[in-house]
Amino acid sequence: MLRLLIFLPVCLFFAPAYPETVTDEGPFLPESPLAAASAEEEPLPVADPVAFLEKCLERFDQEGIGGYSCVMHKQERIEGKLQPSEDVELFVRTQPYSVLMRWLRGQRKADSALYVEGENDGKMLAHPSGFAGKLVKVVPRDPEGAEARQAGRYSIKEAGLKKGLERTYTAWNAAQENGTLQFKYLGVRKVREAGDRLCYTLRRTCAKPEEDGISQVTVYVDRETWLQVRSVIKDADGKLIGEYSYRDIQLNPKFKSDQFEAAALTP
Repeated sequence: MLRLLIFLPVCLFFAPAYPETVTDEGPFLPESPLAAASAEEEPLPVADPVAFLEKCLERFDQEGIGGYSCVMHKQERIEGKLQPSEDVELFVRTQPYSVLMRWLRGQRKADSALYVEGENDGKMLAHPSGFAGKLVKVVPRDPEGAEARQAGRYSIKEAGLKKGLERTYTAWNAAQENGTLQFKYLGVRKVREAGDRLCYTLRRTCAKPEEDGISQVTVYVDRETWLQVRSVIKDADGKLIGEYSYRDIQLNPKFKSDQFEAAALTP
């Protein structure tokens, strides 16, 4: 019986736990009147959006960012179903690439997860939430397996500020090389979801729907740090596919000695 109880939370670990929520999926509108004024007043630092994104990646490395902490807000449509929004405390170390996620709100079958490149046999370690977490402290899972993909559009190996910026650059650069890049610079906007940071705002419209039906991508790059702090992805009907925001960003924090060890999964 005990063996069955231990196995059960492992099986249910990534299963959806909430019904679809109702959300406003109409066109995103800025909260601040700054948007209209700054669209013409402040151009992109680099007029070519792809070159600008490349410069953002270069700046990340030049600034010597060895790690950071932040709060990530996300909401995603997975297998056609819009999931509840989530707030996650995120800790990232660049070398070796390490990610610790602790759910503050919206957790399903896990309340924390850890991945360290080159360790734990390549597995992600997770702590089940609720009663299951009292029976099993650590569950090893394939970070890119089918069950993990049910928990998010991107795996824990793809999490974080730089990874998101790399995805944007790769997609936009490919479109530019194919001659299909369609974009509009929307100026500097004050982004509430990113802690009221002022951001360069760019919107790409896909020539034809891409993976998961992506037709429109709006990205917000912090004017001061050049970090991509928010992205909103929609389909051809304007329905939300995914939104990701980062706030309370602390660069190069002093991590605890066990910050990226299994012990960090539990209080």
